[in-house]
Amino acid sequence: MALPSSGNFKRIYLALSAILIIALVYQITREDALLQPNQQLEQILNEQPPLSTDPATSPVLANANRELARAQQALASPARPPVADGNTPVAAKPAVTVPDAWRMADSTPSIPLPQSVSVYEPVSVDMQNPAYPEAGQQTSVMLPGGERLQVNVEASKTNPNGDYSWRGHLDGHGDEFPVVMTYGGNSVFATVTTPNGSYTLESVNGSGWIYKNPSEFELSQPGSNDYLEIPHGHEHQ
Repeated sequence: MALPSSGNFKRIYLALSAILIIALVYQITREDALLQPNQQLEQILNEQPPLSTDPATSPVLANANRELARAQQALASPARPPVADGNTPVAAKPAVTVPDAWRMADSTPSIPLPQSVSVYEPVSVDMQNPAYPEAGQQTSVMLPGGERLQVNVEASKTNPNGDYSWRGHLDGHGDEFPVVMTYGGNSVFATVTTPNGSYTLESVNGSGWIYKNPSEFELSQPGSNDYLEIPHGHEHQ
């Protein structure tokens, strides 16, 4: 067998070298293609600015602080008053409560009771330091049996003769049940209308009665008068 000539050997060597070079280039290109996504990701991460904790430079923190401020302001703001017509707020001020218009007493008054009265109790009215209710205030009235009712005072005035009077309605019933009370120099007269009937108060020098007015049926019984006589044993100054 003849050995290849030096020319053939040189061609074979060049061919093998070319193949090795091509294989090496292919390997390098393949490794670059595999590493490129990771390098791009690293480059992207390196190019992003760090998260700032300064609200002036961080939009996320700035928005969060704004929302927090709004929530704190909403919690600190007082509740809006009720709305009457859907547009205009109505002031919801609590009524000022004054002392009771009168109190129940143990002593028997000197003034007589009207005829046909069956429900009554003695009362006392403070004439030394009377609490004159005014419009917008609230007072209480006591009825026989210990029932206590709240009254919203709607108007008050001083009459030409010096008497002081006020009027209002029972709380919780609109203007359906009126209450009127008048203070004289040494006497007091009041009328109270309730869902269970009407009542009258009379007192002289701070001592008197609160009684339930007889019904028409009681006044119209045989032998009874069809009217109620109110004694006038006191004088207004």
